[in-house]
Amino acid sequence: MKWLFMLIIFIGGVFYLMNQRKQDAINEEKLRLVKTDQIKVAEPTLPETQERSSALKFSPQTISTLRGLTTDSNEKVRLAAVDLLWQIQDENIREVIKAMFETETEASTKKQLIDILQQNKSLLSLALIAEALKDSDKDIRIKAVQAIGGYATKEAIPALNHALKDYDEEVRLEALKAVDTIRRDIEALKKQQLQELEAAKKHGEFKVE
Repeated sequence: MKWLFMLIIFIGGVFYLMNQRKQDAINEEKLRLVKTDQIKVAEPTLPETQERSSALKFSPQTISTLRGLTTDSNEKVRLAAVDLLWQIQDENIREVIKAMFETETEASTKKQLIDILQQNKSLLSLALIAEALKDSDKDIRIKAVQAIGGYATKEAIPALNHALKDYDEEVRLEALKAVDTIRRDIEALKKQQLQELEAAKKHGEFKVE
């Protein structure tokens, strides 16, 4: 019985080593494919919207009041109201912000509005900042281009198409710089992920699904 038990352990060990070598070979091939971009490492993606900053539910009357304050005569009041609506992700926030970009006469307000949006990166904030690329003020368009350049995700590149065709050469140049910044940031992330994969492999933790 003792010899039978030892034989079972021995056979199990052999199978383990064979499977381990097979897995190592598979991991080696996966790592080679990752390096040659035949297996793509994960790229950064944006959520549809940002998470709500608070679970507190505002009454319809309060929400209505906040929306009304986005057209207040005082710039600080307008910005504070839209910032709060943005943080709680009001269901009408897209329309509210688009309207502000269209009706605001103060360039400083539009620039601060872009600042509010880019603090929480999402597909929604990206789309809303892209609205500012249609502004008649060149400085606003440049501000929007620079903000989009900080998104470091492939979804941001199509958002710059409008700026790449802008009639102003300075805006077009900033758009080209933004595309290059996004490209370099994505490549840097891929490089970091590859290094993490190699480090994990070195420690026997390498796994690619």
